[in-house]
Amino acid sequence: MDPCVLLTTLADSGLHTGTYMSCFWQIFLGVCPLAVVAFYLSMTVEYTQKERLRVARGACFVSWGFMVLTVLAGRQVLEAIGVQFNAFQIAGGVLLLLTGFSMARSGDPEIPGKNEVEGTKKKKRADISIVPIAIPLISGPSVLTIIIANRGTCLDYTCCISCLLAVTMVALLMYAILYLTAAGARWLTPSILKLAFRLSGLFLIAIGVQFVMDGLKSTEWILQLVK
Repeated sequence: MDPCVLLTTLADSGLHTGTYMSCFWQIFLGVCPLAVVAFYLSMTVEYTQKERLRVARGACFVSWGFMVLTVLAGRQVLEAIGVQFNAFQIAGGVLLLLTGFSMARSGDPEIPGKNEVEGTKKKKRADISIVPIAIPLISGPSVLTIIIANRGTCLDYTCCISCLLAVTMVALLMYAILYLTAAGARWLTPSILKLAFRLSGLFLIAIGVQFVMDGLKSTEWILQLVK
């Protein structure tokens, strides 16, 4: 089917365009692509271009699958363990606030597990496509929080399709970015990486504040206190 026809059909069926765009940008900022690129470059210095592309394909495919699983089952997991959505939304907002503050203040990408992987790298060439690039760099706690929070605010099937489209576009865009990086892009200077990292931190702070506010609005005791 023609992609344009498919998108038109989805739009006619009530596709949540606003939800899609909001979810897409929040996830994309949560990934912090340039931080991923900085780590990707540092860990694949000795790799050939073919090996870099293999790492990029594997990382983006695994992260896409993990994000899709979160879209489809994230809310159900919360219900199974007895966690209310508004409590998760507040906790997720606090997590995004802490992550954003750390990014905005440091300006240097903090890579989870970087020291361990670099130690392994000195001994042998490890497969870094799944850990740590796919998880937790691309589909880390911040991204999963954003996905579940967006799914929790809208439970119909069109919203689910919107979120699935958003995570798919993020995965494709991340692959395009890593592909260009592997092909030899040289415009990513340390100054650009630091600036983008700090700006991403500011946006994550704003998203975190919004999540906390939305969670508090739906909390009964807060509503009673306001009244």
